[in-house]
Amino acid sequence: MSSYAIAVDVFAVLIATLGFHLVFRQRSVRAWSRKWRGLPPKERQAGEPGADEDPAHYAMIIFGMMALAFGIIMFAFTTSYALMT
Repeated sequence: MSSYAIAVDVFAVLIATLGFHLVFRQRSVRAWSRKWRGLPPKERQAGEPGADEDPAHYAMIIFGMMALAFGIIMFAFTTSYALMT
């Protein structure tokens, strides 16, 4: 395989990993984001009604699934094309 195909495969794996974390590990992504921005950890308030509802929750799921699918498809197409030629 060429170095171009390997570089694209590495990029595709990074995108797929980002998408996986956005879909299935939102709490850790939010914690990393708050830590990166220098904010203190957010404390959970379990007793409030609607505490689990967050407008960004569904946007993160949608974007994460699109990134996960794009990374997997890009990896598969690039690798299969490089191996067939």
